[in-house]
Amino acid sequence: MSQIKSPEKKRPRKSLSLSKNRTSDSPKSKTSKSSTIEALFKNAPPAKLSCPLCKELVPRFGISRHMDESCPKANNDENDVILIEDDDCVKSNVPRSQLQEDNTSKATTTTDMTVSPSAKLDKNEKQISPYFNKNRPISNIPNELPILKSAASRSLSSRLTRKYQTRRVKRDLSKDVNPPVPVEDTGHTEGSTQDTSDVKKSTLHTETILKIEENRPEQIIDNIYQSIDCCSNSSECIDNVKSAKELHSAKLEECTFLGANHGKISEHGNLCGDSTELCKQYDKKASMFSTEDKSPIHPLVDSNVLDEFSKPFYDEDYQNKGENIENDTESSMQESTNEDSRHPYYLRNFLMVLNTIMECDDDMSLFNEEDCNTLTSFFKLSAGSQKLYVRLFQRKLKWIKVKKIEYTEIGSDLVPFIEELVQNRFLQSDSELQELSEALDLLPAPELKTLAKGFHLANATAQKHQLVDEFLRLSRQRSLFNMGKNQLGIAAVILKKCKQLIGRAVRVCREPRAVFSRVLLLFSLTDSMEVEEAAGGGQTQLSTVLMVNMGRVIFPPYTVSKTTSIFQDREDLMRYESAMHKLVELVVTMTNGNWKEAHLLYQNAVKDWDELKSDVVLRHHESLPVYLRSFTFGWVYTRIRSRGVEILQRLHLYSEAVDLLQTLLSQHVYCPDSRGRWWDRLVLNLHQHLKCTEKAIGFIMEGLSDPYVRTGHKLSLYQRAVRMRESPSCKKFRHMFSDLLTLEVDDVPHVTIKGKLYPNTGMGKSVFLMEDITGDLGEENSVSTVMCSVEELALAHYRDQGFDQGIHGEGSTFSTLYGLLMWDIIFMEGIPDVFRNSYQSFPLDLYTDCFFENRKEAVETRLRLLEESCPETLVQLIADVWSAHEGEAGALVSWERFTSLQQAQSLVSCFGGPFLSGVCKIMSKDIRHCRGGLPDLVVWNMQTKQYKLVEVKGPNDRLSHKQMVWLHELNKLGATVEVCHVVAIGAKSNRLN
Repeated sequence: MSQIKSPEKKRPRKSLSLSKNRTSDSPKSKTSKSSTIEALFKNAPPAKLSCPLCKELVPRFGISRHMDESCPKANNDENDVILIEDDDCVKSNVPRSQLQEDNTSKATTTTDMTVSPSAKLDKNEKQISPYFNKNRPISNIPNELPILKSAASRSLSSRLTRKYQTRRVKRDLSKDVNPPVPVEDTGHTEGSTQDTSDVKKSTLHTETILKIEENRPEQIIDNIYQSIDCCSNSSECIDNVKSAKELHSAKLEECTFLGANHGKISEHGNLCGDSTELCKQYDKKASMFSTEDKSPIHPLVDSNVLDEFSKPFYDEDYQNKGENIENDTESSMQESTNEDSRHPYYLRNFLMVLNTIMECDDDMSLFNEEDCNTLTSFFKLSAGSQKLYVRLFQRKLKWIKVKKIEYTEIGSDLVPFIEELVQNRFLQSDSELQELSEALDLLPAPELKTLAKGFHLANATAQKHQLVDEFLRLSRQRSLFNMGKNQLGIAAVILKKCKQLIGRAVRVCREPRAVFSRVLLLFSLTDSMEVEEAAGGGQTQLSTVLMVNMGRVIFPPYTVSKTTSIFQDREDLMRYESAMHKLVELVVTMTNGNWKEAHLLYQNAVKDWDELKSDVVLRHHESLPVYLRSFTFGWVYTRIRSRGVEILQRLHLYSEAVDLLQTLLSQHVYCPDSRGRWWDRLVLNLHQHLKCTEKAIGFIMEGLSDPYVRTGHKLSLYQRAVRMRESPSCKKFRHMFSDLLTLEVDDVPHVTIKGKLYPNTGMGKSVFLMEDITGDLGEENSVSTVMCSVEELALAHYRDQGFDQGIHGEGSTFSTLYGLLMWDIIFMEGIPDVFRNSYQSFPLDLYTDCFFENRKEAVETRLRLLEESCPETLVQLIADVWSAHEGEAGALVSWERFTSLQQAQSLVSCFGGPFLSGVCKIMSKDIRHCRGGLPDLVVWNMQTKQYKLVEVKGPNDRLSHKQMVWLHELNKLGATVEVCHVVAIGAKSNRLN
């Protein structure tokens, strides 16, 4: 009977250590096991690698197939991909195992000198670069040529560049050197004119050549030049001087692409003299290289790829602008400048914006000498400093700790670049940090609590904002012990302690930053600044340029024409910039609901406007067309005061709001498209809030006669006048309506459907429950309940009525069709100042009355063509524009609105020419007010060619005045129009389980 072991006694485990001298119980053995297991998992190569072009993660063994077949940037020839990377970046992306394999392969190719030609050929065929996925035969190339070896490659671009230089040297050497003849039993080749002793010498000195090959290319050239100086003249070398020169030039160009310093090569002087030693070394290298690879040369496919690699490390335009990189800075700055063959996207975009403005004389006239010196100083900075400044410029204007600034693509040590920016006054150092609030804001909460304990604050563990308030309160106190002149105050002591904890900190200087901000403002004057914060640093403009350079955004082709100067001088531009920042700050404050703070901002802006409203430059603004007048500071201050109406109404200051509205309506220069809203609000405040009925009626009659009051606002004033005329309380004022013109709006059919309303979820819109029946014929149908919007519920209703196609697009459905049918007229040539840069998705006069006036003849011709067109012609018109401009950034066209071109063609064939012509006529005359209020749904049947336009209204929802006007106009054009009301049932009794 075998012995039964106790469960408490466990069998000793076998040691994983490879050392036999150490026992499993020793602590050293345990450490070895632990470290071995950890190294096993840490050094495991990743399963997927990042593609160097599109950054997509792909299997590590399928990256070549991905780059040849499925990589989108490799197929589209993206220009923004930086193919040449620095050593640190390459090392960080390559697994450790891969680096070990590269070192092993390098040693093998260096020492192995006798490889069979057939084996070498197979190896070359498997190692074709993924950038050359097609092969074309090159004729008249010998099968065996000496291959010039080079230094080990650390990046794909360097490897491809050396292959190109190697092939070119082979072709050049084949013209002057006789084809090599293989020698039996040695594996070396020998020229017909060379002596046998030279071959033997090359065999004996193989180790010397291998030692030279392990050095960098510049070191090889140094050795060759030293051999020239110490050798005697020999007549045998005269024939090979030319080949040596070609070898030198090839090495020189190779060093250029590898980022070597040119000074190391140029200081040796010119190649001169006849040297026996030089010839011997050349023969040795030729004999060695001839046996290393006898496979045929793989042909090149695209010379543009090699041309891209052969570009210098800085562009010619960049050099012509005086952007010389300083070579006398720190060594880290030199390495970063030499290794970056191309600037990153953000710096290239920033420089492109600067160059565009600096090339325009009208724009540069808006900058003084100090501003121009700032721009010139930026171009004189080193490349690393320029990259760092652009990165910091795009961040918020606040102090930043130096240790928190990390940009690995710029360099591992950013201190030299920071010092250069501080010396050139682009950055402020921490010596200029004098505001206690800014210093306290830099400290994180743990350090702030430690500081609070040092000053014995009452609640040292409070939240950060509370501690900041306590420190600021403490800094305002006065002490009896610091009344002397040389004694520091409490605020100074706290600031000193804060700066000790912070360490080094920097902030972007305000003056240079303001100059660059004005440059970006001029470059993208047509873009709205309301969507970005004032401290954003032009992020929206630079993002637009980036998207264009990457091919993500394509603008329609048009000709930029700038014939009118918007700004008179530098002060005019600065006033506009200041007004825009005030408007942005006001809008952000209103969005956050801080109405009292917004009121203070509004009052300060009104004071500034009162000082400027008598300036003579306003006369120049009045002479500009309305679509250029919107870029003046008078227009911006008018928008600020228009926002002030809402602020005053929120604070129930209706009398002040009425006075402000009367002031806005007394002028006709700025914001004429807002006059309808101003009249409507003025009458509402007088009638509802201030109970001034007589004044309200007078302003109603005046507003109805205003030509800028359009569509919904005009209907709103008319309906209010009708209600007041029929009201018993206004009986004594009925005589004031004697001149009231009739404004009729026909009613349209209304239908009602029922839907189960989901309990209130707080999402704002009503959510309904709809049964979705799925299942195949012959099987039991499965019914599932899904949540949907009121429009989706209506679409299901009309689908049951036989309309197999439907779109919930509201106004975008009709604006897309309008943009497709009027594309060439919208972007037509010959109209000055409507296209002022290359990044516009619409002309500047599109949303003004000038659009129809400037294109009246072309628009009327197109409207007649649409009215007379048959469905086949309409289908062809849509197809022509779709195929020619699909994907381009047109403001009115939403390419995702229709699922396909065929769906858009089927819809226009159902609409017909007369209906489309009428809709386009209304939108052409006043698209600013007519782009809203269109029906929610468009449903149609492709077989019967029937369609219906439906405005959907959920519970407690009613038609707006714009919607009433559009339904009336569409009904007049012959369209089938309905208003679908959705009634909620089961809102309280039905619940989801």
